[in-house]
Parts: sequence; structure tokens; C-alpha cells
Amino acid sequence: MNVSQLTDYSIDDRESIMDIRTELLDPVVSSSYRYQFRLDASSFLDKNSLLLFKPVAIDGAGNRRLNCWNGGLSCIKAIEFQVGDFQVQRIEDINTWATTNMLYNLPPAVQTKKLGHYLHNQLKYDVSSGIGAGVSDLTGQVQVDNTNSGINFGQSDDATGAAINSFALGVTAGANEKIGIPLGMLLPMLNDRELPLFLFQQYKIHITVEFESDASKFCNDISKTNFAGGEYLAAADGDITFSDVQMLVDYLILPSRIQNDTLQETMKEGGYAIDFVNPLNIKKVVASATANTEQTHEDRLNTINQEVHYVQMTRQLPVSGATSFHNKVLLDQRIDGVSIEEIQFNVNGVDIYTAGPVKNVVELYNNVSYSLGRDLQVTKPLYCNDPATQASMLSPPQLGLQGKYKPLMLDLRNGEPTRRGGGRFIGEYPIRVIYKRKPHGAVTSTWFNADNFEIAPAENGSMNVTYFVGVTRVMNVKTMPNGSQNVVVSDM
Repeated sequence: MNVSQLTDYSIDDRESIMDIRTELLDPVVSSSYRYQFRLDASSFLDKNSLLLFKPVAIDGAGNRRLNCWNGGLSCIKAIEFQVGDFQVQRIEDINTWATTNMLYNLPPAVQTKKLGHYLHNQLKYDVSSGIGAGVSDLTGQVQVDNTNSGINFGQSDDATGAAINSFALGVTAGANEKIGIPLGMLLPMLNDRELPLFLFQQYKIHITVEFESDASKFCNDISKTNFAGGEYLAAADGDITFSDVQMLVDYLILPSRIQNDTLQETMKEGGYAIDFVNPLNIKKVVASATANTEQTHEDRLNTINQEVHYVQMTRQLPVSGATSFHNKVLLDQRIDGVSIEEIQFNVNGVDIYTAGPVKNVVELYNNVSYSLGRDLQVTKPLYCNDPATQASMLSPPQLGLQGKYKPLMLDLRNGEPTRRGGGRFIGEYPIRVIYKRKPHGAVTSTWFNADNFEIAPAENGSMNVTYFVGVTRVMNVKTMPNGSQNVVVSDM
């Protein structure tokens, strides 16, 4: 910039006025757990638009609350964005994907102080200053702050004193607070740009939301304390219904010049392209293993002839028997870790880690940070589940934090700040994931004859594995000479 430009005080008469039109939409089609909304094709869609709903308990016992880990986000099972008959984006298990990629990559203050008002997540921690009442409670451990969290989980080994501190669910919608989830957390395609809905005036635009029907996966019930019988403060399936499901949509009305420029793009050769990263959902199962024996498992992810940005692996061990109470804080929103495990990825026939599989917990955590673009913002015992951390009892073993959120990830971006062309193109070979673990059985303390408690539950059960594979997806809008619109959605 030269001196004449710096001292140019002439008035720029170009339009710079933006307006926001907010509408509260009711679903056009609905059932108990599925709701479909139709959007107006007149302007840009803002990512801060909100999905609104109220969870309602089936009775007035007052013992239930959405889990404190991810709150209302845990209630959403799947979301779909459609333009006409084209499925532009559909994400299964969106509660897990959004919790990892959108909630817990934010600073802790934003997670609870800001988003806590919207999502009703309220999990806070402190460091114990003395020996607690639980058999495994020691000085200096990371534990749940039972005073300031949404739920007082009580004594770590038997939940004595458990109580709900905030947002207890009542039997009527009027007795409960409304939850609001920004659409940008559920539809990652909205985070790159304001979506120009006015390009699709010849199509119907729908967003379909599917809620989780199994309340045990997302809702706590502090009366479920029969740990020996397999209870773990989880509500029974069917205990929660959903009411007042609406969408608060912000339409951005930009100057007509901007909208006209976008429309002109659709008339050019090749049309107007909207590219984004679409998380594919791939399910696998790792068979049960023999305790203290190394097990090797290989998965093949069929992403042939697609551009991949990341691979994210989540795992869950079975919940059964008297040790299930280790899951009482995160419930089914957890991502279990194994104390001794390693991973190698083979892409296009070449091993990613040339020095050998990654097994060090710090390096595994760093790979998660590379994939997310910033650190996974969780307290240390949630991710670190190595033998040293287990033996040191960094968190009370029976509380339910240790090793309960340990995703494994691979970043395949090439450094280019673009969606299309910013990932790695996969040729004729599927992505191979070579995973090894040496799980232990239940590890029991022998410190005190009267207090034989588990330092760590068994890790050798079968694991349900979900992969989120981020691939480039392109929606192309082309205006034909006769004025008709042609929309094509494809993966790269």
C-alpha cells in the first residue's frame, strides 16, 4: 500500500449493509425421535443458527439429568442436510464426532462457561487435598468437583451422597430448560462459509435430525446405585422423551451485489463449487483377547479414489457386571483406551510411521492434536491410560475418569489451506489400520485386606470401533442457458 492510498479519504459508495432475519421453525415432519425442517431458499444460512429442544423425564422422581460431559450434544444421533433429492451431508454418531472435533478442542472456559448455557454440559474437576471416603481416594488425585459440576457423583465407590446440582429433568416440558446446539457444531460444512441457500430456489432444502432413543447412553439417574447388579447411574432406555423441538434459523441478508456475484458464478463454465470435509462413519469390531497377551487387529477402510483429510478411531469396551460403574460419568459418550496399545497406518501401500508403530501415549496425544488443529482439551487422566498412570492412580479408579476419552487419530492434510486439494488422494489401495493391544484383566489392589478394589477394570473384552474418515465432498451448482439449475454432489 502506497502513501496515496493511505491518505485517500474519498467515500466508497459500495453497499456494505448486512441484515439478519431470524425465524423460529417448527418441523414439517416429525416422529418421536426424528424431526425434519424446511429452510427458506432466499439468503445465506448462518452457522450460529440453533437446534432447540427440551428433554423430558417420563416421571417426576427428579433423579435424572443429561450427562455432564457433553450434555444436550449427546442426545443427537444423526443429522442430514438435503437439497432436493441430493443428500449433501449426513453424519452418523454426530454426538461423538461433534464432542471431539467441536466441543473439546475449545478452551475449558469456553466448554463450560459459554457452551454450558447452551448444551447443559457442566463437568468440572479439582485436585483432592486429602484422603476421601472412597477406598481408592487419595491426596493429590484429579477428581470431579462435586460442588460445581452438574451432578454430585457422591462417594467414588458407592455413590453415597449423589445428588443433582443443576438442570434436573422434570416430567413436563415447562419445568425444563431449553437446549440450543449451534448448527455449526452438527454440520461441519457450515464452518467454512455462509451457505448460499438462494442458489437452490428450484429445490426444497431440508435438515433432518435424529435423536438418540436409548436414554442409558446419554442420561444419568442418581438412583441407579446397585453397582454389584450392573447399575452405574445410567437412566433406563425409554426414560427420556423430547419436546419443543424447533430450529432458530439466522438468515444473513447480504447486499444484492454479493448475491448477484454468487449467482454469476453458477453461470460460468464449471458452475459454483461448494467444497467441504465430510466425515464418513465406518463400523468395525475388535474381537475379545486373552489377558496379558498381545493381539493384532487390522482394519481396511475403503476410501479408494477419494481425498482424505483425517482418520479418527474411537473404541468402546463392553459394559457389563459389577465393573460397569466405571462408566458412570461419561456413560456411552466415552472413548475407551487400553493401557498398552500401538497403531500403524498404511496409506497408498506405505507405512505412515517410518520408525515403527506409535505406542507412546504422549505421541498418540500429539497425533490427535495434529488432526484437530489444536490440543484435545481434556484433563490428563481422561486420555492417559498407560500402566504408569494406572498404577499411580492419578484419578480415583472407581470414579470413572481414567482412560475414558482416548481417541486415536491420523492427520493426512498436506498443509494447503484448502478443502479441495488440501488432503491426500487415496489410490487403489484401501487405508490399512494395524492396531495392537496387550490388554490386562481386572487389576485388583492388595494394599488392604479389607479393601480389595480394582485399580483398573478388564481391558480384554471385544471392542466396538467407529472410524470417522474426513473426505473431500463437492456440491456443484450450475445454471443452464434455459434458466434451470443443475446440482451435483460428489466425493473427490
